[in-house]
Amino acid sequence: MFGIGKPVTGDDFIDRKKHLPMFKIHIDQQQSIMIKAPRRFGKTSLVKHLLEEKKKYNFLYIDIRRFSNLTTLSEEILNQAYGFSGVDNFIQASKKSVFSLLKTLKSVSLEDIGELTLEIQEQQTDEIEYFLHALDVVEKIALKKGIIVQFVLDEFQDILKVTSKNILEKCRSVMQHHKNVTYVFLGSIESIMTKIFENKSSPFFHFAQIIDLPPLDIEELFEYTQKVFQEQSIEINNLKFFLEFLKGHPDYSMQYLKNVYVNSIIEKIKKLSDQFLFDNLLATIDSNKAYIDELIAKAKTKKHHMDQLIAIANETLLDIDSRTSYIIKGSLEEMGLIKKVATGKYIISDIFLQLALQKEQLKLEQIRGNA
Repeated sequence: MFGIGKPVTGDDFIDRKKHLPMFKIHIDQQQSIMIKAPRRFGKTSLVKHLLEEKKKYNFLYIDIRRFSNLTTLSEEILNQAYGFSGVDNFIQASKKSVFSLLKTLKSVSLEDIGELTLEIQEQQTDEIEYFLHALDVVEKIALKKGIIVQFVLDEFQDILKVTSKNILEKCRSVMQHHKNVTYVFLGSIESIMTKIFENKSSPFFHFAQIIDLPPLDIEELFEYTQKVFQEQSIEINNLKFFLEFLKGHPDYSMQYLKNVYVNSIIEKIKKLSDQFLFDNLLATIDSNKAYIDELIAKAKTKKHHMDQLIAIANETLLDIDSRTSYIIKGSLEEMGLIKKVATGKYIISDIFLQLALQKEQLKLEQIRGNA
């Protein structure tokens, strides 16, 4: 219960259950989808919960953030793709003994596909061509086995960091011909995911069904929480106020509830006081300090970015010209630190970051007052 730090499954998978039928329909109809939401918002949990349920689906999961170059990314795709036919660790096996590998490939009727992969490896093909081949191998093996593969590409916008920008056009030219692969694109930098999938000039325009993942439903979250605490005979009457403060942020809400639950059990508390609930909120905020400091450090690397963040968090105006302000806000969007909610209106993407920035504003005011 109140799982944190890893994809949530089973009975602890709350609220998102109402989203599953829609996602399942798209997946079952072999409609590729794109899910965008801020970091730590439950995208991976949602997709893995659906695809791992009852072992109905054949899926391949790749987190692009883990790879610093396209070659290692391609190798991971190949390893997982050949794994569908029982050929484990294809890349390592090819380096150890090509003869043994070819024998294994022949036993599962994949020698023609495998030989092509080995030939491309030997030729030291351009990394983009190697990547496109890896995508094609997933399709070819799916066709050979007569299965549909759900191919999950997490943090898809980071493909632009791994290689050249024309990778999108190259990917689309290959992916659009795949009949036995359904693509699931996940991304936390919403502005970039929007450009990739919703901009009419983008190669991926109209390629996938676009889904915005909302925050947790606070009512449903509170009902689930009541059930958990009632099993321990703990009253939680005022807890809903603190859940509303966290605005349904999946990760922060679960961290907070975990703290409250564990500490109430340890301290043998049967009725949660406002002070107890507030202290646990402060503890949750403090436990995320390193992550928030990392976000702030990222903003400080660019001129005026920190000032602009503080202004947005405190709903004040920054004293710079409109063109510079527009450029900075666009940059902050691409860093995933702010989100555009209306024309000229932006909000901080992370609630704990917003709190930290509001404290920064207080510091600035104190400095000015003492000057």
